[in-house]
Amino acid sequence: MVTASSDNTARVWDAATGKPVTSPLEHQAAVVRAAFSPDGTRVVTPSLDKTARVWDAATGKPVTGPLEHQTAVWSAAFSPDGTRVVTASIDKTARVWDAATGKPVTGPLKHQADVVSAAFSPDGTRVVTASWDKTARVWDVPLDTRTLEQWSVIAERSLFVFSDGALVRRGPNPKPKSAK
Repeated sequence: MVTASSDNTARVWDAATGKPVTSPLEHQAAVVRAAFSPDGTRVVTPSLDKTARVWDAATGKPVTGPLEHQTAVWSAAFSPDGTRVVTASIDKTARVWDAATGKPVTGPLKHQADVVSAAFSPDGTRVVTASWDKTARVWDVPLDTRTLEQWSVIAERSLFVFSDGALVRRGPNPKPKSAK
């Protein structure tokens, strides 16, 4: 099992013996929740220190760098296949991350007030977020495992661009007109 604490740590415990499995999973501020990945090999911990972290459940070592927000992270959950993590923050956003690299998979999922909870749909194709703005929103999320940076590189090389709301073929660079 895993516990979260206001002492700035989460802890993984052996349920049969009650003894710790790893050293404490440390943050710089209170850890507000902790959850296992679907296969039980990793743990995600959202914290008031503006980060969530992904840990190896057997060793207690970080799997990725910090998943950073502008303010406290209130919730975090793995996708059903364990490849992504969704975080919810009081910075009015939720974010979807690659669980192996810690890189963002989507841009911020924005609300008008604190986002206090986020979870994946059972098939992993959607995220639902709940906010103090009195809304819950459902977002489509890509199943592709490429990061936002990788998609940006692909977009820069694309033959097509969006222009005035329509997909149009990118034209050749215009040649300068010679002066007469």
